[in-house]
Amino acid sequence: MLFELFIDFFAKLLFTHIPFLLLYAIVDIETTGRFAGANGITEIAVITHDGQKIVDTFSSLVNPGVTILPFVSRLTGISNEMLKNAPRFEEIAKTIWELTNDAVFVAHSVNFDYSFLREEFKVLGPDFKRKKLCTVRLSRSVFPGLASYSLGAICSHHNIAINNRHRALGDALATVMLFEKCLSNNGEIHIYRMLKRNSNESVLPTQLTPDKFNSLPEKCGVYYFHDKKGKIIYIGKEINIKKRIYSHFTSSGRNKLSFIDAIAVISFQLCGTELIALLFESQEIKKHFPIYNAAQKFDKGLYVITDYINQKGVRQLVISKSNHSINILKAFGSFDEAREAMNLLKENFELCPKFCSIQSTSGHCFDLHLKKCKGVCDEKESVKKYNKRVEKAIASIQEPGSRLIIGDGREDGEKSVVIIEEGFYRGYGFFEKGKEPQSLEQAKTMIFASKHTGNIHRILESVRFAVSNS
Repeated sequence: MLFELFIDFFAKLLFTHIPFLLLYAIVDIETTGRFAGANGITEIAVITHDGQKIVDTFSSLVNPGVTILPFVSRLTGISNEMLKNAPRFEEIAKTIWELTNDAVFVAHSVNFDYSFLREEFKVLGPDFKRKKLCTVRLSRSVFPGLASYSLGAICSHHNIAINNRHRALGDALATVMLFEKCLSNNGEIHIYRMLKRNSNESVLPTQLTPDKFNSLPEKCGVYYFHDKKGKIIYIGKEINIKKRIYSHFTSSGRNKLSFIDAIAVISFQLCGTELIALLFESQEIKKHFPIYNAAQKFDKGLYVITDYINQKGVRQLVISKSNHSINILKAFGSFDEAREAMNLLKENFELCPKFCSIQSTSGHCFDLHLKKCKGVCDEKESVKKYNKRVEKAIASIQEPGSRLIIGDGREDGEKSVVIIEEGFYRGYGFFEKGKEPQSLEQAKTMIFASKHTGNIHRILESVRFAVSNS
């Protein structure tokens, strides 16, 4: 341990006093859109720097192979006409590779530029991997407390002129001057920390500090991503919160960059078990309606089989949307599931399709001639005899009473309970270990009451299916 501390101290001392031991490739790219993989590069600049001075400069327009949208052209000043005879990326790939090889990849919001180059090289074959350094994060460390760390704002703060704004070479040269400004203000020690082997700095959102990420628990629960105004923009759940959040930052995807760049704060709620995390996540998504949650915002509804006594005294089965005022016999996640279950009841218990929502007719049912119906719809079978078969059909689909699902709590000394009453979710709660509820009514005093929605129903059914097949 002492030896490791000595090595760490020596390396820090060496790096602080000899920054030119490293080579930096300071990069800026212009693109057709925000998302790597779905868009292409239109211009690139790479400036190599030895920690004291510029060593080499390269810049080129790049033909992305697609038409640039007008608003992109207005922002960058790069037109489709300008790119007509520009080289394709594969024509300059060798130069880019050599300039960045054995160098620290530096950019303002580095994950944006880096992700585009990784995607371009992925198409060509090579795996583009470089150490990364973000000048947004570096500037936050060296010059804390500024209102904004966008390239335009921080360059204005330090009187750094940006010639040809939103052009690759102009922005890259401004980034070089900002980088040198950081170095001249003891930035080396921050660079050393960011480039350490176990550092997460290069993958974290630019607005999120490492201490906030490092303090996340490796426990089961629901987590929230907030923007700089505190608004919840995404909600997720996982058995290991910290590990799952890290995977967000290191994965690729169409919406990844705009999604990650917006994160300023992470909060969480421990849940104890994966089931509670699933149930709570569903509730929270509907409550907060986060912009980046595509699933579970809108409930697909809950369909149920219910019954009533019609004017002829026949106990009639009906498929309906869930309603608190009706007598629910069985709930389903979709109309098709409910319809399939009703068909099985009809076949297994020889029910009349007219009196179980399968056929609609003013006279007798169509099954009468096929002898699949015993004739209650044509007064050939007594209502009393028919209703007895309906009762057996209902008994076959009704949930056997209620159950309490006892599981782990959020911390040592605590347990959790989920209440399922006659097939319907009532809520979850926590209690002190050793003080388990002795009855359903006692358990109800411990829970956060919840509604049995279509999404909740699907969660419970998927969990039950997983258990039955394990």
